[in-house]
Amino acid sequence: MLIFTIRIIMKKHFVPLLATCVCLLMLMPAISSASSINLVQDSTVSLNGKFHGKTSYISDGLVETGTKWSKKSVWWSGNSQSIEITLNGQQKISSIAVQADSNDAYAVDYWDAVENIWKHAYTAEVTKTEDNNWLAGLDLRESKSGLNILSDKIRISAVSGDDNYSVSEVIVNSAPTPIPSAIFLLGGGLGGLAFLRRRFSLGKGAVL
Repeated sequence: MLIFTIRIIMKKHFVPLLATCVCLLMLMPAISSASSINLVQDSTVSLNGKFHGKTSYISDGLVETGTKWSKKSVWWSGNSQSIEITLNGQQKISSIAVQADSNDAYAVDYWDAVENIWKHAYTAEVTKTEDNNWLAGLDLRESKSGLNILSDKIRISAVSGDDNYSVSEVIVNSAPTPIPSAIFLLGGGLGGLAFLRRRFSLGKGAVL
């Protein structure tokens, strides 16, 4: 009797369940295509000058804000050094973030392959201020969104501070897939779900 009941349930609900799963799979590309990807995870980090620490710290995931400036970071003294990140080919960059020592300022530049020069993207300003409870250690500084940069290289260098600098993480976000295509996929998936719900609701009403 139990096996018979399970068979009836499977026969009655398997097709709607399968169709629902297919529609949900249609929704997944719309969600993932609109998300950003950290391009630094697939890049090469070069240190120009004398540094301490491992280059792997630059792309191994954010460390906790407030961590000591020389722990799990690449650190150095002086303003002549720079960190250069070579991305995997030309990329459309929408935003950049640098986690670095909070009492220093850092310039973030990108390479313009057309003009063959470095151009300024944004400055990671000092965040150790009275308004920020005199935050010490590593802190994340983000650029404004929508940078709209096309480049294959990013450079970070010290601008001002106490002559002891450190960077623990760099995040370079790619521009997401254009919204119209994501909306098209999302709408298609939702439309499919609505159609199936109506169809099977009507089917159930016809059964005596």
